[in-house]
Amino acid sequence: MPLQDLRCPVCEVTTENVYYRMSEGFPACTDCGAARRVDWSHGLAPAVHGHGPGSFVPIDMGVLGKAETKEDFDRMKGVIEKRFPGHRIELESESKTQKQTRLDTMRHARHERHSKLGIAGKVTEELRTEASAKKAEAHRVAESKNLPPPKPQKAGAPT
Repeated sequence: MPLQDLRCPVCEVTTENVYYRMSEGFPACTDCGAARRVDWSHGLAPAVHGHGPGSFVPIDMGVLGKAETKEDFDRMKGVIEKRFPGHRIELESESKTQKQTRLDTMRHARHERHSKLGIAGKVTEELRTEASAKKAEAHRVAESKNLPPPKPQKAGAPT
């Protein structure tokens, strides 16, 4: 049951905090019997809410990323509409298993592409070169300060 201020348009009487059943409609004016309306003269008209925290369910938009807010979703939707004018956007829900399968397939395809290009080997070689350069720099710094050379660190230890 809503609680609202009702105003009679005939006799201009405003009754504050009136409870009524929405199924029965607004109650008639107690003074003249005319139909009353909700009084919005206080300026607190209802508004559409839903842009606050927790009101938007994040949506995975594929290559565009994850839309965490309504603003993100609207921006991504605009990008899609610009790229594919005249097409409709339909969102489909997927189970956690379906999502995991889709992500695993994408990761596997990326791994296959990188393997064909030899990227894994290149990255490993770059990491080795970078580690050797850091080690050589540490030795140079220790030597310039007349300190013993640094001890080698175990794999996974912070640098």
